Amino acid sequence: MSKALIRSLNRRGTRSEKSPTAGLTRRTPRTTACHGCGSLFARKTWRRDHPVTERTYDAVAWRLCPACRQAERGEAMGKVVIQGPWAKANEDAIRHRLANVAARAGVTQPERRIVSIDKVRGALEVLTTSQKLAHRVARELEKAFGGRAAYAWADDDGSLRAVWSQEGPARGASARRR
Repeated sequence: MSKALIRSLNRRGTRSEKSPTAGLTRRTPRTTACHGCGSLFARKTWRRDHPVTERTYDAVAWRLCPACRQAERGEAMGKVVIQGPWAKANEDAIRHRLANVAARAGVTQPERRIVSIDKVRGALEVLTTSQKLAHRVARELEKAFGGRAAYAWADDDGSLRAVWSQEGPARGASARRR
């Protein structure tokens, strides 16, 4: 056996699970539920697929999850700016697509959600709790309606600013499949 292989098999001084140490994070009790969105803290993450039943209602500690706290404060790690004349004319279709993307992300990752959708200087501005959801929103708009998205990550906090614009009519379903 080579030295590199021997060293790679040495597990001395490492934890069996890769979660952060207790000194780095504030621990959330094992049975915690969010009174804002109904998510349950299970297996070290917030989940929506574990409903709180009548039997477990009293045993659960009720707190706000990090995403609800972030939405309450209006903090956002992602921003998508939707601009262009086509976007103004088809705002309902865009809002419907945004709702679908957020609902799909919320099933498996309840901490990723849309904080707000506002009109700012003639453009739609979508604020999200995570940069990944902002990236997903911009990508789904590209896939559904065509157009272009430009991404810019901030150096200081890692937040994402995406700008999506569509010039002219949206391409059809047959053009997308080619």
